[in-house]
Amino acid sequence: MNENQQFSDKSEESIDLLTEQASNSGVDRSPNNELAKVAIGTLIGAALGGLTAALTMKGTTEKVDQAVKGVGNAVKGATKSFNQTVTNVGGAIKSVANSVNETVKDVGDAVKDTASEVNNTATNTVDAVKGTAVEISDTVKDTVDAVKGAAEGVKDTVEGTVDVAKSAVEDDTLSGSQSASTPNSQTTYMLVPIDKNK
Repeated sequence: MNENQQFSDKSEESIDLLTEQASNSGVDRSPNNELAKVAIGTLIGAALGGLTAALTMKGTTEKVDQAVKGVGNAVKGATKSFNQTVTNVGGAIKSVANSVNETVKDVGDAVKDTASEVNNTATNTVDAVKGTAVEISDTVKDTVDAVKGAAEGVKDTVEGTVDVAKSAVEDDTLSGSQSASTPNSQTTYMLVPIDKNK
């Protein structure tokens, strides 16, 4: 026999002991167990009997009744108080929410009104600038037209003067036989036409 076999033999012995103890741990049918049951039953019966006797007495039942009513009233009062507190908190939260809502609406309306006024001002400013630009354009066109008209008038005057000068020169050459006396104090001018395309 080796040591391993001895070990396994010992474990079988311990298994037998454990099995015996497990079978012994069940309900004990000994007279001590029966006595314990009787003692517990007696205690429970005595407690119930004492309670019944106390409740049958007139003053005790009234005191118990008052105590129960007092506890009930206390619970009822606490419930009402809690309900009132919850109602007050709810009302306060609703009031704050309404105030926040009104404030946000007022701020939104103010921002909307300001944006509308800025838009109107910008539109009016653009319209005024457009009107001024149109007026400036019209003024420039009128000025250019007036300058053109004046230039044409000057051109016509110059052409008329040139024509007069040419006819005077032709007349002067035709009447070469006649002597023309021109005073020395007179100044003679020569007109030169200007081409406006250059």
